[in-house]
Amino acid sequence: MQTTKGMSLKWLLIASFINNFALGFIWPLTSIYLHNQLGQTLITVGWVMLMNAVGQMVGSVISGRLFDRMQPFNLIRIGIGVMALSQVAFILWHGWPAYPIILAVTGIFSGWNTATINSYGTQVRGHDGRYVFNMLYFIANFGMVFATAMVGTIYNYGIVWLFIISFIMYSALFIIIQKFFNFKLEQAQVDDNQSMEKIKLPTWNLRIIWTVILGLSVLWISYAQWQGNLSVYMSDVLHLPLWQYSMLWTINGLLVAVVQLTINFLNLSTNRKMMWIQIYGGIACFGLAFLILPFVDDFKGFALAMVITTLGEATAFPMIPALVNELTPLNFKGQFQGLVAAAPSAGKAIGPLMGGFFIERLGYHSMFYLAAGLVAITLVFVILIIMIGFKKTTLY
Repeated sequence: MQTTKGMSLKWLLIASFINNFALGFIWPLTSIYLHNQLGQTLITVGWVMLMNAVGQMVGSVISGRLFDRMQPFNLIRIGIGVMALSQVAFILWHGWPAYPIILAVTGIFSGWNTATINSYGTQVRGHDGRYVFNMLYFIANFGMVFATAMVGTIYNYGIVWLFIISFIMYSALFIIIQKFFNFKLEQAQVDDNQSMEKIKLPTWNLRIIWTVILGLSVLWISYAQWQGNLSVYMSDVLHLPLWQYSMLWTINGLLVAVVQLTINFLNLSTNRKMMWIQIYGGIACFGLAFLILPFVDDFKGFALAMVITTLGEATAFPMIPALVNELTPLNFKGQFQGLVAAAPSAGKAIGPLMGGFFIERLGYHSMFYLAAGLVAITLVFVILIIMIGFKKTTLY
């Protein structure tokens, strides 16, 4: 399905911010709520989070494929509408087992919305694709960080208030989508089935696309250790206060904003060489951070490792969907952006289980070295595939 009228970047960024701001009121305290308020074991909590991540992955893939086959406007309305209704369900039923069931639904449609917004990003005209995806990553991160900074305080008044605020935000976003015509992309009259049959991606386009998608999954497997196992390591093993772990994520959010704004202000993303620097350098930063972790036991050391990890996150993560966008024709953009959006969910689903497995058998330090080795192998593989095959690709 091809569009004849481009998407407005301004309204897409507004939609991305509100979507991630609303989502930020749902997931950050899920583990604490399930364990402390609903009395579930950590194993049960782990399975609930796994199902949420799998739901995000499934929703991303489905939404991406549908983006190429139906009106994107209907797709985003469905996603935002279901997320708003799910908040009503949370308000009414937030006990066990209703809470994890509704959470699974929100997982599916949060992945659905992420893939839809990224796919809309491929339809922006008048801006370089790398600039668009840098801005989308920045604004999504900003919305999430802004929400999570408020969650702890609001949670003290009751979890229902988190769902009420989230419902208000999703409702506001639904009204914006309905009112402003920027989301109603005009479609060219093309026989989609016929065009799908005629257009086949070149072999090296597919190889590079799948390489960077798998690479993104690996990066999220390592990143998931920061979101889960590192908090236990810092608090239970090193006996550092919880506020220091929270402060690491404050550093993360601020640094992502600084890096992204700097890249866009200097217009670095439009430079082809800069894309490779961001991808290769970003992956390398993830591995370097894990090599530092075995040797630190105080906040300064963890802060240094987080800074290096964040540099990798802020540079590599936005460039992968941008690269995939350049390697896919209009008829396949949604499908492959859905897969890109599913990759982080796959990493978040696998990462905690893999990390926990190695920690139980080999200890934290061995897990850090294994994570660094996995990232290093990924970096070498990505460099080789791109260096050999990029000159043989067709750019769209």
